[in-house]
Amino acid sequence: MRKWLVACAALMLAVRLCGGEHGGAARPGRVRIATFNIEHFPQTARQVTGAFDEIVALDADLVAAEEITDVPLFVTTARARLGARWDFVRDPDRFEDDHHIGVLFDRDAWRFVSRTVHAETCIGRYDLPVLEVRLAPVAGGEVVRVLVVHLRPLTRGRPVRAQQLALLGRIAQAARASGERVVVLGDFNATEDADRDDIATLARTADLQWATEELACSAFWRRAADCPRSRLDHVLTSERPRGMEARGACATDGCEWADRCPLWATEVSDHCPVLVDF
Repeated sequence: MRKWLVACAALMLAVRLCGGEHGGAARPGRVRIATFNIEHFPQTARQVTGAFDEIVALDADLVAAEEITDVPLFVTTARARLGARWDFVRDPDRFEDDHHIGVLFDRDAWRFVSRTVHAETCIGRYDLPVLEVRLAPVAGGEVVRVLVVHLRPLTRGRPVRAQQLALLGRIAQAARASGERVVVLGDFNATEDADRDDIATLARTADLQWATEELACSAFWRRAADCPRSRLDHVLTSERPRGMEARGACATDGCEWADRCPLWATEVSDHCPVLVDF
């Protein structure tokens, strides 16, 4: 399966590069950033195509990605679909076939400054760290600190997730103290009302704007008899957001409970991308 996926990506690379590249210089003074949990990427060739169709449509300056298992395929496909100078800075290897988080960006628009891995949130063996990536606009301007998270999932993970959110608050406070622009985003797995309370506390203590506070939905959880839409993915920014929206199936199918998940959820991801301008 992997060899087949790599072959597909190589073919896409040849086709897309003949047709030009996506994106360009970063928008002056503005950051258009997205977070996208691509469930166990890559599961199928259809998922690879569908996920990157969505990423292209986002027209984002930076994309935080979660649950990337095959990093080389992710990077190869990104360069095929977006352009040869797009790069992916991610967390270090920990286990075979584990999930990775990272930041996808265009080197024509952004200069990589530094990467810091905050391992405090690794409370259990399979918990992920907070990944901090600092990027500077090539055309000039302030450095942006991007903190990507993927917290412990499910209701039973709530006690650990509460600890992770408290630790994330300290990390975000330190980032804000730097004076640089800050964005905290990713899969918060905000399943319970208490998770949202903790995110509100995080925003207050780190002096951040909770850009996605009013987010209607960001995920489609598969269950035996229903498909509730959950507020899992979030973005917090150091400045007031100019706009926010959930994309993918969340943008078209609404957020009501349904008797089954939409096809998009089974073919692409059980999460939807979330896009914020600030």
